[in-house]
Amino acid sequence: MEETLGAVANARQVFDRWMAWRPGAPGWTSYVKFELRYGEVGRARAVFERFVAEHPRADAFLRYAGFEEKSGEMERARRVYERAADVLADDEEEAGTLFVAFAEFEECGEVERARAIRKYALDRVPKGRTEELHRKLLALEKQFGDRKGIEDAIVAKRS
Repeated sequence: MEETLGAVANARQVFDRWMAWRPGAPGWTSYVKFELRYGEVGRARAVFERFVAEHPRADAFLRYAGFEEKSGEMERARRVYERAADVLADDEEEAGTLFVAFAEFEECGEVERARAIRKYALDRVPKGRTEELHRKLLALEKQFGDRKGIEDAIVAKRS
């Protein structure tokens, strides 16, 4: 209602009060979209910072990193992924999801980093969740690697 009346500052206060109730991802996403409708990229970034602090989960960090990628802020996106890796390192489920996305992000320009992330993830993620990681590592090696890298990826998958 506040927004339709043009009272953007009041609408922002409503969102802030709503966020105090700790809503799920859709609530935070609505707040980010609100800020972006008014061209407030810095405020949207601040909302994402609060979101990942409140909900330190892979999906929250991935939304934030995706926002930075779409904004053309690749270094910021990389820092979000790196921070997420630090925060989620002990949570095997969350880390698996994160590392797959982080490695895909790095494939766009940093093949060596993508390779290192995939190998790191294979050591951290439970064996039952590594099939996709192995498949993507092998695809990466086939595209950018040499014969030894491909052989290593195949051997790692078998073990």
